Amino acid sequence: MWRCRRWGGALIVGIAINMLGLGREKIKVGNMLPAMFLPLVYFPISHVIGSLVS
Repeated sequence: MWRCRRWGGALIVGIAINMLGLGREKIKVGNMLPAMFLPLVYFPISHVIGSLVS
């Protein structure tokens, strides 16, 4: 689940940059939300499929 932490950190940095107004244009943080939850779905499914195959 280390990938979830990495995306969570990216979301926090993106929100901070938007709040401080450091970028030329706003970072679309909402577009990254599905990527944060993707490993929560992907890894259990891949574990089940892997156990069925081997």
